Amino acid sequence: MSDKPAYRPASAGDSRFIAEMIDISSDGVALIDWTQAAQAAGDRTPLDIGVERYASGEGDYSYRNCWLAEVSGRRAGVLLSFPMPARDPAAAVAPPPFDGSDVFAPYKYLEAPETWYICGIALLPDYRGRGIGTQLMRIAGQQARKHGYDRLSLVVFEENTAALRLYQRLGYRIIDRAPIVPHPLIRCRGDALLMVAPA
Repeated sequence: MSDKPAYRPASAGDSRFIAEMIDISSDGVALIDWTQAAQAAGDRTPLDIGVERYASGEGDYSYRNCWLAEVSGRRAGVLLSFPMPARDPAAAVAPPPFDGSDVFAPYKYLEAPETWYICGIALLPDYRGRGIGTQLMRIAGQQARKHGYDRLSLVVFEENTAALRLYQRLGYRIIDRAPIVPHPLIRCRGDALLMVAPA
């Protein structure tokens, strides 16, 4: 098989890999939600919850919104992206400072309505630095244009300097920021940054 990366839409059978990669890309934020659901269910692990969500054909957090990168037939990375709708004024989140009661408040606040949202992008360590992340970002732009969006948005932790450099190199600019609400599962501190770019 060729070492040249290949890209394809994800299938339901990719759901465990997708969940594992989204845990990496979210630096623990997704795991908080999955842990809460697993505790309520009582008979599944947090990762099981993530797998179930991505195995679904419905909603934003579905395999249907994911693309995979493969090298020599092995899964190497994932992109999760979907439309960010117009903001409902009744659901608006007040700007920082946050009171700490809602760990998800920064991500609800940091939204760019009516953009194509890159919710997660991650590569396994062995496949980084080979242009795969850049190509997945290009696929996100293609998806945006296909669905009629002229802007892309994403949220990145300021501490994730490698990802931040990639996004800046691809033309993304910071338009807002919010402090991370600390939580034991979140692997970063400091600010989360909202970035946008033309599609």
